[in-house]
Amino acid sequence: MVVVGIDIGKDVLFAHLRAAEGSPAFTPCALPSVENTVAGCAHLLQWAASHGNPPSDLLVVMEATGVYWETCALTLHQAGCHVSVINPAQIKLFARSVLRRGKTDTMDAEIIARYGVVMQPSVWEPPLASVEELKVLVRERGTLLETLTQERNRLHALQHKARNMTTVVALVQQRIDLLKEQITALDHATHTLVSMNKGLSESLNLLLTVPGYGFVTAVSVLAETQSFRGLQSGRQLSAYAGIAPAPNQSGSMTG
Repeated sequence: MVVVGIDIGKDVLFAHLRAAEGSPAFTPCALPSVENTVAGCAHLLQWAASHGNPPSDLLVVMEATGVYWETCALTLHQAGCHVSVINPAQIKLFARSVLRRGKTDTMDAEIIARYGVVMQPSVWEPPLASVEELKVLVRERGTLLETLTQERNRLHALQHKARNMTTVVALVQQRIDLLKEQITALDHATHTLVSMNKGLSESLNLLLTVPGYGFVTAVSVLAETQSFRGLQSGRQLSAYAGIAPAPNQSGSMTG
């Protein structure tokens, strides 16, 4: 199998082709930037094929850079590539471990390819469309709630000023009313999505049997864990949530 390291940018991609360990040797090569679009990914596949590597022979490794990796990962997965999506911190630490000096987009693609060759990361599976939509709804609701709290605090402060600020108070109140309407719309959309999806409904009903779990908490857990997809134990779940304890000891020092 051949490894393709991809450096993801908002608008463009940089790729580096490298043979995996045990594969027939060939000279590593770089692809000049292509657009971060479906068409750009098709061009990348044509480039890999020109070097004798069909999609099924490719392990494509990329960083989870904001949301900009999603189109590339999904397009290449659907084309038959083996896709791995890596935490950028892992690539950064790997680059340090090999004493890489300098940083360009082309160099980043090369170090990502080297990481794929050495570490052979696990294959990424795209989330279910329903779970992805649920995550967007839940996160948008959280953002609006934070904004609503800020606006309520501003309104409280304005109402307690020594002089009346009638115009500004009215504008803030209008924003508060709009935020409430949007949160209600999100709640309705979330209930509708869950009720129309059997898998989500079954998982939600199980979570609601947990003491202290309400609808919002339950759907948040489902969204952030991809409906527990790929999690096989409580230990994995606690590690995923970042609450698993880890030892911190060196000699007589403990932390």
